Amino acid sequence: MLASYRSSNRSRFTVPAMLMSASAACLALILYMACDTLFLPPTGIPEDGPSLRSTPRGTIEYLFRSYENRRIDQFIELLPRNGTYRFFISPDFSDIYASTHSTDALLTNIEEGEYHYVRSGSYYYWGHDSEIAKHRRLFDMADVIEFTEYPIIDDERNFRYTVTPDGDTTHVELRMTAGELCVGQRDTLFCTSKERMIQVFLLEKEIDRRTGNMLWVIKDWFDLDTN
Repeated sequence: MLASYRSSNRSRFTVPAMLMSASAACLALILYMACDTLFLPPTGIPEDGPSLRSTPRGTIEYLFRSYENRRIDQFIELLPRNGTYRFFISPDFSDIYASTHSTDALLTNIEEGEYHYVRSGSYYYWGHDSEIAKHRRLFDMADVIEFTEYPIIDDERNFRYTVTPDGDTTHVELRMTAGELCVGQRDTLFCTSKERMIQVFLLEKEIDRRTGNMLWVIKDWFDLDTN
């Protein structure tokens, strides 16, 4: 699987298409960064207007922004405050990951019909604290984090909503494909492959402490890439 984007002044290497969250783990290791270090994000002036997280699509766009800005505070805003976030590793890469990171991930079983876009089976996953540690390393150590091509978020007609009998929307499952993310130093980039890339997100609503509004956060994130 080779990425189509090329650069004349940088060395580029294609890595398995475990986009973003998984890349935070594998690319940090490639960069030989073994310990977690503190990243202090810039502050800046708050943006005017409604939060991107007021819509499911905007929530994923906010995820892109947190990467491009290397803002760990923005990324943490996307995770539930109750610590229930989980990142699931693609079954095609689970054996490789388990053999080298056995203490980092847990194994769970996904039942048939539990998700719309996720097939049943056994999945390795890591949780809230591990995800933040991986992204803190990534944002702090990488000189470059850039999307050469943004992933494609499914049309909203394909979003799968969970609605209560009272008509309140509590969860939404959506899918994202393609795209290329490059991470690394100024002269050397490691890039995910655009081919066969599938990510699935289960979002839920949470009260924002600052505004009191109900905003979306990422409860579950599935990497469903194939090798």
